[in-house]
Amino acid sequence: MKKLLKEYRILIFILAIPYVLILISVFVKVDYDVTVPADITKVSDSLEIGVHENQQVNTVSVYSYTRVTLLNYLLAQLNPYATIEKTYPYTVTDTNAMYQSGAIQKKISIYNAIIAGYEAAGYLEIVDENAFQGYIVHTLYTYASSKLQLGDVIVSFNHVDFTTRKRENEFTTICQTLSYEKDKTYPIRVLRHGEVLDFEIQTHYYYTDEQEVKHPSFGIGTYSYTLPKPMGLDQPHLQYGWGYGNSIGPSGGLMQSLYVYESLTGNTLTRGLKIVGTGTVDAYGNAGAIGGIYQKVITAHLAHADIFFVPVSSMDPDIYQYESNYQDAMASYKRLRKTNMKLVPIASLADAIVYLEQYK
Repeated sequence: MKKLLKEYRILIFILAIPYVLILISVFVKVDYDVTVPADITKVSDSLEIGVHENQQVNTVSVYSYTRVTLLNYLLAQLNPYATIEKTYPYTVTDTNAMYQSGAIQKKISIYNAIIAGYEAAGYLEIVDENAFQGYIVHTLYTYASSKLQLGDVIVSFNHVDFTTRKRENEFTTICQTLSYEKDKTYPIRVLRHGEVLDFEIQTHYYYTDEQEVKHPSFGIGTYSYTLPKPMGLDQPHLQYGWGYGNSIGPSGGLMQSLYVYESLTGNTLTRGLKIVGTGTVDAYGNAGAIGGIYQKVITAHLAHADIFFVPVSSMDPDIYQYESNYQDAMASYKRLRKTNMKLVPIASLADAIVYLEQYK
């Protein structure tokens, strides 16, 4: 055996090279994220409103992988539907943290959808004076303070108390007004599992705005956290219930709000149309941009959708045609072959309602 190994050692070495490379590619990770198409899901799978059930409003999902292996990176290069992007260097890649972050975002998206949908349908009592909770922490980057935890609700920052819900994120607005000072600390108060905690957070990172002014960045992603009021205790048609379903994240919010409105008003808009869309939604019904839209357009087309709603910041074409969400969606749409699906930009739940009311 030793004689054979010695005699064929060069051949064995040559044959072993591809196997070693394959093993390396399977286990070595690279700083790239990959996004590919997934599937559409009925909103009714995770959200129940009253006694009506609409089967035609759908969310759309993608598969997103952070810091993929070298093998998956190479395979993605061969996939015409895949998007490959550099991993944000401060992203936390711990699986449990990523899931917790996505679950928080899903919860807030459903609460916002319920509030926006009920208010659009005329039920303003869905919120009361106790509805606003503060700003919930849904993402923490690697340079965020170790004192913070996902799910903390910020109720005060830098001596400003957050007591009422507003259209803008007040915590983010305050952060944007601060000028960067190295090692400076800022007081913050959070609610954590019903307990009030006071401490200080320090900035270790900054960003520069268009005027070349440095502003501190705390590595904190937040959403306004407003709890909808329980409804329908004596009116079953106003009751709501929800679950996480088979997906997490905030991207279904806009379609969830349309589903809520449709259910409360008797399913008069969809008229048998298969409606798919994406985008976050705030409690006022405003749409927000979301990632993976290139693949989502493809997914909706393969599912034979009639309409795909694209979130934009304004209904002015001179504005939204330059936004990355719309540009990516249109680039994907133009690559589709023989599609009857309509690509429709909307900036709010109200825009979706108007479009469907006028649809012919």
